[in-house]
Order: sequence, then C-alpha cells, then structure tokens
Amino acid sequence: MDALRKGCDRISELPDSLLTHILSYLSTKDSVQTSVLSKRWEFLWLNVSGLDLNAVDSLPYGEPLLRFMYRFLEFNRGSCLQTFKMKYCRHTKLGYDSKNSLEWITQVVHRRVQHLDLESRMYPRRLDIMPECVYVSKTLVSLKLVRIGLKNPKFDVSLPCLKIMHLANIFFKRSDDEGLSIMDYLCGDGHLIMKKLISGSPVLENFTMEVSIGLATGFTGYPLVNSFWTNVPQCLSSTLEYVTISLTIIENETGIKLVNYFLENSAVLKKLTLTCKYYNKLKREMAESYYTKLLTSTRLSTRCQVLVS
Repeated sequence: MDALRKGCDRISELPDSLLTHILSYLSTKDSVQTSVLSKRWEFLWLNVSGLDLNAVDSLPYGEPLLRFMYRFLEFNRGSCLQTFKMKYCRHTKLGYDSKNSLEWITQVVHRRVQHLDLESRMYPRRLDIMPECVYVSKTLVSLKLVRIGLKNPKFDVSLPCLKIMHLANIFFKRSDDEGLSIMDYLCGDGHLIMKKLISGSPVLENFTMEVSIGLATGFTGYPLVNSFWTNVPQCLSSTLEYVTISLTIIENETGIKLVNYFLENSAVLKKLTLTCKYYNKLKREMAESYYTKLLTSTRLSTRCQVLVS
C-alpha cells in the first residue's frame, strides 16, 4: 500500500528478461505500443521471442510493414523465434505483396521457429507457395495453415518435433500446371502431400484437416484413391490422440475409408471429431448418416470417441 501511495512503478523495476516475457503474451501491435511508455521501454518489444501480426486489420501495408519486419528480423539476427503468427492478404494496390510474407517465413524457419501459424484472407496465387524448408524443420512443434498453397515435395518430409498440425482450405500446386487448385485429400497431389506430412511427423498428437466445400469425385481431375498408407505411419501407432476432419471430406466412400483408416490404425486415439462448421442446417442433418456409418467401425483404441460438432 505504501508503494501505491508513493506512486512507485513496480513493473518497471522488473528485469528486462521478465518484461519481454510478459510482452510475448501480447499481440505485436500492443507490444510495440509499449515503446512510448518510457526510454527504457522503447526497444524492449524487439526482444520478444515471437511475432503475432494481423497484417489485414491492424498494421499498415506497404513500406511501413516492410520496414517493421526487416527491422525486427535484423535486430534479432542469429536468435531463435518461438512463435510466428500472421494473418495477411495479397493487396498490391496498397503496396503489399505476399511474396514478402513467404520470404519472412523462410527466415523464421531458419531461426528455428517452434510455432508457425499462417492465415491468408484471400485465396492464394502462384507466389503463395509455402517454402520447402518448412517440410524439413527440426524445431516446429505446431503448424497451422489456412488458405495457404503447398507444393508436393520431391523428398521425404521430416518434422521430428511436430505435435500439432492444422490444415484448412489448403491449395496445392499441381505438378502438371502452374496454377493452384483446392487441395483434395483423397486424390492426386493433395493426397500425396497429406500422406507425406503425416508420415514425416513421428510424434504428431493432434491433426486437423478442413475443407469448406465438398469435393465431388474427379473435381481435381484425378481419380479418388483406393488405399492410403502401405505401412502405418509411426504417429498413428504411438502418439496420435486427436483427429478432426471436415464432414465435407467424407461425402463419398473414399472419405469414409480415410476416417476408418484413422480409427482402425491409431493405437492411442482418444477423440475423432467430425466438424460440420461449414454446413448449413440441412447439411448438418445429413451429417447424422455419416456419423451412423462410423459408429460401426472397428477401433484399435478402445478409448476412442467419435463426435460430431
């Protein structure tokens, strides 16, 4: 009470290491705003171990955003980043090109980032392809991608520390085309990318894949697959506990087979959730038929629950 009456600033008495740790829980916008508090706070935000950027709503486009990112990365040259989270969109009229975002991703992966969370507000174009270094990160623990482009790598994926993978409305670069197509997990390169990502994540615990539209047979020009992995991926045998799949993915028999594969081969699976967040009321009622089919599936894990949400 005496300290309060005297107007003592106890927070500023804390060491820099603790203050930067506190700042890491704020969005980057709020963290930067603390720089006006005093001379001591002016550069503290540059020492945070992660970035949480909303380049769509909160930050200026064009040169100010570029200067901000280059300043932060230059100041932290050689240091590791724990988290890189960014919402962005291509908007060249405002002086911003998503190519810069992808260059930053390469840099943060090389700086041993642990948590990578990227969301594009617009559908990706040719430049919006995830850099291949992401497929062989030795430090990634969680990976969340929303409306991002992926390319089928010509090498084995290796993500030895990845525990959480969330893929939503992903696009992929077709090997026979320069453009991008919405990723169908059940056929063609989209299916191969999914297989490689899961096979290359031996300690994966939580996997989510979502598509906002139903993909009819042959939608991407490829036939639907009849089988999945020849050998059960290591994570299914030992670590995978939670799987979430859009009901839009299982609107055909191949999608049902994919869900059954997880149920029949995941030794420690606790919960498989079928999400219908992209469904209207009528579609949600139709979801009951898919759910009923899966209730009779054989489950390797006796503790596994199948839920619709």
